[in-house]
Amino acid sequence: MSTLRTFVRPLALALAFAFAAAPLAASAEEKGKAPKVEKVDKKKHGKGEFPIDAARFDEKVEAKIKHAREQMESLLAAHPLPESMKAQIRKDFEAGAAAIRAAAKEAGKDGKVTRDEAKDVKKLAKDLKKTAQEKYGKEARRDGKKHEKRERRAS
Repeated sequence: MSTLRTFVRPLALALAFAFAAAPLAASAEEKGKAPKVEKVDKKKHGKGEFPIDAARFDEKVEAKIKHAREQMESLLAAHPLPESMKAQIRKDFEAGAAAIRAAAKEAGKDGKVTRDEAKDVKKLAKDLKKTAQEKYGKEARRDGKKHEKRERRAS
């Protein structure tokens, strides 16, 4: 019995290696035949096409302002704030939107907007958003609730 086992075990291992090695050898032959793939220019991949027409850039800016306004309104509806604070937030938002529109118009003065000009407009928008968050963050909401309670007591 042991002689049969000593004969079958090496034979099984040899067959297993033979079956495993055959696909590897076949794939090694096919590597040279694979078609070449064109490389994508990394500088332009996923970053938009610049320079862009000023009118198209203005459309994109307006779409982003519209989206931000919708987000602001949904947040205002979700949080209980006094109407005076909501009105002030809306007023500040419109002032910021006007500043962004002016920056976009300035960037597109020559009919084209370059990547650097677009980055400047985006940086302005981020700065305005950060300023608003600092001004009307959680602390401001707490102050607003305290103000609302005072108004209820006074009336």
